Amino acid sequence: MKIILTLIFLLVCINVGFCQNLSPTRHQVTKLFKSSIDQESKKSISVGNSAWTICNQDSAFFKADTLRLYNNLNYFYQISTCCKFILWTFYKKNAFVLSGMQVCKEPASSSIRTEYYKIRYFGDKKELYMVVLDRKRQPEFFRVIGLQEIGLADNNKSKVIVLKGLISKQRLVGSVH
Repeated sequence: MKIILTLIFLLVCINVGFCQNLSPTRHQVTKLFKSSIDQESKKSISVGNSAWTICNQDSAFFKADTLRLYNNLNYFYQISTCCKFILWTFYKKNAFVLSGMQVCKEPASSSIRTEYYKIRYFGDKKELYMVVLDRKRQPEFFRVIGLQEIGLADNNKSKVIVLKGLISKQRLVGSVH
């Protein structure tokens, strides 16, 4: 009898929509971005462990419609074959510096843009959207699809923010090497 009641409950949830996963909230996303700010990056913007990392293999950052931001670069060393990255280094909970990094060829290198980006949020309980702005370019719109946590070696973890690009295929900059 318990199994039948459980099945009925699940069917009701599916039909009525009570079991839907709600979109991540603005508070959850800003808390993650804010937690990546360390005191050193506030003093001088630099590429470091506090950056959110996006794989840019084959210019995926500029071409893909879905982006995954990782807060632990070790994810790519342990799990992925990616060796070109775009980094978002936050110095405020809603502001970051964009940079590029490659580890494919020795010596590894990085470049930091002198442009600063701001994030604004809008949406409702069902969907959260981000607008990434700078002073010179068109805004870039994203829908926040989800938040995840991935286990890594030695009990380390990486948080993942999944974004769906909207409207424009042109990402924040023309090219970062």
